[in-house]
Amino acid sequence: MKFRVINFFFKSTFKVMVFVLFVSCNTMDDSNIIHLKWNTSYEEDSLEKNKAGLTWALSFLGSDIAIDSTLTGVTDTLNVIRLDVSKVGFSKKAIGHLQSLNTAIQQSEEYKKKGNIDLGRYIALTIGSPNHYYKIAELPSRLSDFQSNYTFDTLTAYINNSSISKVDREIQYSIKNDRYQRAFISAEKDSTTGEIYEYETVEIMANGLSKFALYDVDGNLKTVGDENVTRAGKPGKCMWCHESAIQPLFRKQIDLKNHLSSRDFLDSLKRYDRELKVYQDTVWQDSFIKNRRLHTEMELAYITFMEPSVEQLANEWEISQEEVQKKLAHLKPHQHEEFDFLGKDLYHRKDVDSLAPFQVIEVPESVREASKNEDIIDYIK
Repeated sequence: MKFRVINFFFKSTFKVMVFVLFVSCNTMDDSNIIHLKWNTSYEEDSLEKNKAGLTWALSFLGSDIAIDSTLTGVTDTLNVIRLDVSKVGFSKKAIGHLQSLNTAIQQSEEYKKKGNIDLGRYIALTIGSPNHYYKIAELPSRLSDFQSNYTFDTLTAYINNSSISKVDREIQYSIKNDRYQRAFISAEKDSTTGEIYEYETVEIMANGLSKFALYDVDGNLKTVGDENVTRAGKPGKCMWCHESAIQPLFRKQIDLKNHLSSRDFLDSLKRYDRELKVYQDTVWQDSFIKNRRLHTEMELAYITFMEPSVEQLANEWEISQEEVQKKLAHLKPHQHEEFDFLGKDLYHRKDVDSLAPFQVIEVPESVREASKNEDIIDYIK
């Protein structure tokens, strides 16, 4: 009898162990599922703030998570967020791209060892990586295809005193459609010759947020604006400035013949923004999105990752702060230029990833500006 009990116990325990192992392996192999860890970075940091940041990031990528309360793709346990990309309101095509990215992440030594990556790394690999962002958000690879999706007004606006562009801008804007999806195309032009250097586009999605793209003079997608032409940077920088609104003109312009007057254009932009906010208030259901100020939480989620503190790295690397400080002894810390409360012991991600106790999947050097390693950050096949 004792033998039977022990034998039964052993078999039962073995079955449980096999089941747990199967579930664990199955989770690791499921390309829909990615585990994102919130690593405390500063005193007022919280899981809820980081979930808000993720909600904004997913929405900027084209997810309908903010307008559909039935979606169940974001859950959390302790300080780890479980994201199921098939259940947060993405299109079938976008899900395929996200699955490809998730698979690449899951193959990293960090993910195999910990079963997760930092939330900020995921945002840097989506919002901050134009090669990935363009695919997930489904931006046309050609400007002509972008144009064909809308009917543009025949009258254009002209900006000759921009706060962003270093040259003149000629702006086309589309006629509103039924779901308030509107588009703008800015041609960056030489004020004397009229030569076009590049194009920047803004498109209002059905979820009420904007997506952004940069095209070269031949109409092909490009990852970053030419710094000699514009201060626009990468799409991730556009999000920081435009947030969830249509920006007005900030400077006085000189009106040109055969173009919409700057006053009329400003009035139009203000009207478009009011209409957009009415639309957003109508369709948005998620409280994280309704509080537009929480847009900053998306920026903080990637900023605290891209410019980590000793505390952040200790949590991320799962070692003591003393050990982190020893690893960073040869590096000079700095203070963030926008958010003083993040502290004075911040470091640059490009300098610390090589010091991690495991190999990580590489991210761009910057989310907002040009990165030397941009071309190799293309894990979506």
